[in-house]
Amino acid sequence: MSAPRPPLPARPGLQGPGVLGRRLVRRAPNAPLEVVSSGPPRAERKAAPRTGLLSSSKLVPLFILVLISCQVSLLVEAIAPLRVVVRILAFGMSLALLVLVPGRSLRHPALPFVLGSLGITALNFFNPGTVSPVAAAAQLGIQLSIIAPLLWVTRLSIDPRMFRLTLALLFFFNAASATVGVLQVYFPGRFQPTLSSAVQAQGDQYLRSLEFETASGERVYRPMGLTDMPGGAATGAFYAVLLGSGFLLSSRRGLTRGLSAGGILLGLLSLYLCQVRAIALMLVVCLAALAFMLTLTGRVARLAKLFAVVGGAAVFAFGWAVAVGGDAVQSRWDSLFAARPEEVYRSNRGHFLEGTFEHLLPEYPLGAGLGRYGMPNAYFGDNSDPEHPGLWAEIQWTAWVYDGGVLVMVLYPLGMLVTMAWVLRMARRREDLGEEFWLWGSVIFAYNLGALALTFSYPFFTSQVGMEFWLLNAALLGAWTHAKTLHAHRR
Repeated sequence: MSAPRPPLPARPGLQGPGVLGRRLVRRAPNAPLEVVSSGPPRAERKAAPRTGLLSSSKLVPLFILVLISCQVSLLVEAIAPLRVVVRILAFGMSLALLVLVPGRSLRHPALPFVLGSLGITALNFFNPGTVSPVAAAAQLGIQLSIIAPLLWVTRLSIDPRMFRLTLALLFFFNAASATVGVLQVYFPGRFQPTLSSAVQAQGDQYLRSLEFETASGERVYRPMGLTDMPGGAATGAFYAVLLGSGFLLSSRRGLTRGLSAGGILLGLLSLYLCQVRAIALMLVVCLAALAFMLTLTGRVARLAKLFAVVGGAAVFAFGWAVAVGGDAVQSRWDSLFAARPEEVYRSNRGHFLEGTFEHLLPEYPLGAGLGRYGMPNAYFGDNSDPEHPGLWAEIQWTAWVYDGGVLVMVLYPLGMLVTMAWVLRMARRREDLGEEFWLWGSVIFAYNLGALALTFSYPFFTSQVGMEFWLLNAALLGAWTHAKTLHAHRR
């Protein structure tokens, strides 16, 4: 009978808690394994939360306040000598925030398209038509500042409350502009700002065409609102009605609904007095898009509220506008129904679009050079070369041809279309994050559709309204991403 085998030594470090915190080593050949403790795991370093204004979502509404302040200050006659500085401040601040705001940007769907368009525009710096390097640099700076919110706004952790505050500021400013436009007709000359120098340079005959005779027999300019352009209050009226409709449908507070309805009424009244039929048609298209989204998502009660308030305000405001503006207002809007909408557009702005495709695009297939139109040319341009004179862009499509020809004309609208497609998908989502993003997605979709339509009426993306377009879409992406990733108990 063989002797029993000696028991095998226990392998150390393979049992009990803490096994993951040990390791086995052999200090010499054929030596037993020894347990060596690796010590407690090191505590992971947590990134310190970013603090300060440049990392706060409050930066977005504050930036909107700066834009509003710059716009209003241009109406003060004492600031007229500093007009260039004030205009540069609005765009320069967007460029500064692009550099100063820390963090990593979210990838907005439109970003590759608009950056590609900007890159092609930058290549036009070497176009023979670029005769003023300063004006060319100014144009590139303006266009970069307009799309910059796609980069710096999406670095911020925007909550839905800040997003709504941003929309509220835009609504109140545009409603105020529409209201001032109404007062300019009621009290001729009392609330009238100084006309833009560019408008005055067109001559007396052109200025007379911007006036109309009221029911009291006085001649007044079309309402300017908080701008220096006759008829400029129409843009404020447009956004007052559209954004007011969003707050009307989303708010549960009686005061907010009352202010929204008041803004819608005054916006429609101002729009009728401005007599800008193209913007009126754009507003109808946007409201139809909003109604379509409400129908698509089955919000019948809110659709009925929209029709009741906006429809009733439209009828009442028209009677009010005719009583104040007289036959000039009545005949102007009657002409809208005297022909088909496309014929009305062709007789007003349509010839600019036709000229862009028939004449300018063949002449400048790769762009006309930088700094030859708009503010850069007015402030820094050199039009002394008869072969490369200053150019005029009455609509955005003409400006796209000047900027980079065919490629820019394709890429930038594609950026707008993919933005609209993303917002439409978000508006159609059935899940609710508690902030009714479907509703604000529907409003922003209608807003985007209106912006696309307005590119056929004036150069939308060469001004502050273009910057506001990208800012609102970037803020919507940031707020929706924030709400989606936030724990449910913290919403």
